[in-house]
Amino acid sequence: MTALIEPPAGYLDAVGGTPPWPQTVLALSRASEAAWADPARLHHLGRQASLFLATARASLASSVSTATRVDLSADQVFWAPSMRQANAWALAGMRGMTQVAVSAIESLVMHDAVADLHLPTVTLPVDELGHVDTGSLVNLSDALVVVQAANVEIGTVQDLHAAAAHGHPVIADASQVLGRAPIEGPWSAIVADARGWGAPPGVAIIAVHPGAKWSPPIAAEGGWLGPGPNIPAAVAAATALENLLPHAADEALRHHRLIEDLRTRIALEIPDVAFAGDPIARLPHILNCSVLYVSGEALVSELDRRGFAVASGSACVADSDRASHVLVAIGAFTGGNLRISLPLGCSQQTIDGFVPVLSEAVQQLRTEAGR
Repeated sequence: MTALIEPPAGYLDAVGGTPPWPQTVLALSRASEAAWADPARLHHLGRQASLFLATARASLASSVSTATRVDLSADQVFWAPSMRQANAWALAGMRGMTQVAVSAIESLVMHDAVADLHLPTVTLPVDELGHVDTGSLVNLSDALVVVQAANVEIGTVQDLHAAAAHGHPVIADASQVLGRAPIEGPWSAIVADARGWGAPPGVAIIAVHPGAKWSPPIAAEGGWLGPGPNIPAAVAAATALENLLPHAADEALRHHRLIEDLRTRIALEIPDVAFAGDPIARLPHILNCSVLYVSGEALVSELDRRGFAVASGSACVADSDRASHVLVAIGAFTGGNLRISLPLGCSQQTIDGFVPVLSEAVQQLRTEAGR
């Protein structure tokens, strides 16, 4: 994969987006040139645009089927222009639910979408590693369960079998999971931000299980929810996932080793660092730690000055100095937070260069703080 896609030097914030494949850029360009007409029109330019959208939808359905081992047809995959809208429409499309059970560490936009349903809501607690406690689900009826396939901040993978054990439908956020790790266990619908697999911004997906009691809550011409389908973005998203999947297992194994190496070296070289999330049942490319006696925002800025792009605070907001609700929920230290997420194609050389720079930056900031 490193020969096919090369991230910018020092880029370690894949949760914020990952560089596109060359094939993705080409697909985006060609679709922009050829699929600009309204796909609902009956003239040949409209039919041409409609064909681009239909082909992308079929490709995406095939890719998601491969990634989840659930056989989906094209009409069970939908596009949305953002995760905020994808979450809202995924929830609104589920029929017959009278209450919602949502984990404490869902994304803030998912919590907002749940609140907008105006249904009785139960918050599912998590343990210190970020595993959701699904024990209370046995006492609920007609409940929709909302649980991430894996948390994008700390990387902990959730047990979807436990979430669905009592017959409740499950909506799972699979952002940073599709193309990165298997999605194990039953689900009724999954939502995902296509940026996680190298697509451009502006497209998210909803994939609906064949047996789910779900229907589009609004018109969905060609699978695009909302007005004005962004056909080039849909084509690019489908192309990106199609290109990634043949390499996904090898890339995941390589990233798992890189993160394990990074975790070990940080623990050895930098004192007073606390790691968050499950060290074993985790996404292969995410590492979250809190460095005591430094500001997370200051550390991100100092590392950026030294050529490395990382993140801090909540993955759901732009304010890097805002405490993560995920870390609060698991009872972790929230100060000096650092979230490293490896982009596709990240190399051992990048990790080797990052550790000494991180050590120097932490030492400098601690000295300036009088520690």
